[in-house]
Amino acid sequence: MRKILFIIDNLAGGGAERVIVNIANGFVENNIPVELLVGNKIGVYFDILHPLIPVSEVGGISLLKYLQVLPAIFKKNNYTHIFTTGQYVSAAAIISKQLVHTQAKIYQTHHYSHPKKRKPRYWKGDLLLKFLYYFTVSSADKIIAVSKGSLEWLRKFSHRKLPQGIFIYNPVFDNTIYKQANEPVNFPIDINNKTVLLTAGRLTEEKDHFTLIKAFCIYKKTNNKSILFILGAGPFQQNLQHYIASQQLQNDVILVGFETNPYKWMNKCDVFILSSINEAFGNVIVEAMALGKTVVSTNCWGPNEILNEGKFGYLCPIQDPVQMADAISKAVSKPIDKELLINESKQYTIDEIVKDYIKIL
Repeated sequence: MRKILFIIDNLAGGGAERVIVNIANGFVENNIPVELLVGNKIGVYFDILHPLIPVSEVGGISLLKYLQVLPAIFKKNNYTHIFTTGQYVSAAAIISKQLVHTQAKIYQTHHYSHPKKRKPRYWKGDLLLKFLYYFTVSSADKIIAVSKGSLEWLRKFSHRKLPQGIFIYNPVFDNTIYKQANEPVNFPIDINNKTVLLTAGRLTEEKDHFTLIKAFCIYKKTNNKSILFILGAGPFQQNLQHYIASQQLQNDVILVGFETNPYKWMNKCDVFILSSINEAFGNVIVEAMALGKTVVSTNCWGPNEILNEGKFGYLCPIQDPVQMADAISKAVSKPIDKELLINESKQYTIDEIVKDYIKIL
């Protein structure tokens, strides 16, 4: 009998966390027993976790903390498969398996990749990460990357061939997205007769909202009846607020904050934009497509695959506001066929992707 354990740092509002919840819920709905072990029991996605999934807490998210706790858990429980998410979690699980000789298979899910141009200041963390990957990742029974590009990056970064590596795209949405999309939006500003642009994601350096705002300023010169809404919260919020004020854009660029239902906002926008320096996948792109919205995205790993090199949306270079403004202009004037986008998005439904995960158990 199969018995599955998922291990992740927390269930905060990120893409990887949402994906793990979707997979775990999908397993339970297919009568596969699941348990969840989190480093810290925090996060908004506990609200949508299936009630039949028991949750345990490690009490920290350091490599040392996981190594202190995991061996005893593995030894006590007769798991058949252990899904790990995160570098420390995965390394600790692989080491713990070797220590207690459990028969459970370690399935390392990989949601991450560096941008093609990495800033030198990250060298210490990158060196530690490279060390961990080099000495542990090849011992995973299976590595599941969220895109072809992220698997390719992992092989290069770890200097390992990783023949056990596969990719399975993220399970992003189900039919509830359409009900949520039809909920009313209480806009903080009048949008009548305006072109509504939208982005959604944590306010971090990686999401590069500064390039997006610069691109919006360029685009606005040819379409002054446009407005940009930014959904999300994060450490760069104050910096973005100051920049918006310095450019006198308070009435044109609106920081909405974290939104539990981004779909109702997506449903009201004309174009959805992703400005990330790097994305291993890009759940929000799929969500926008599912609602028939034309997407503009930077040309990084996941978005390039989802948009099929520009067939299903407009791609632009990373950190290039001029090219991004041009792509926005094209997306507004020549939107992609709505039904084409909706049909393309169906391959990323939770039901379809969970089937792929069940096949590899």
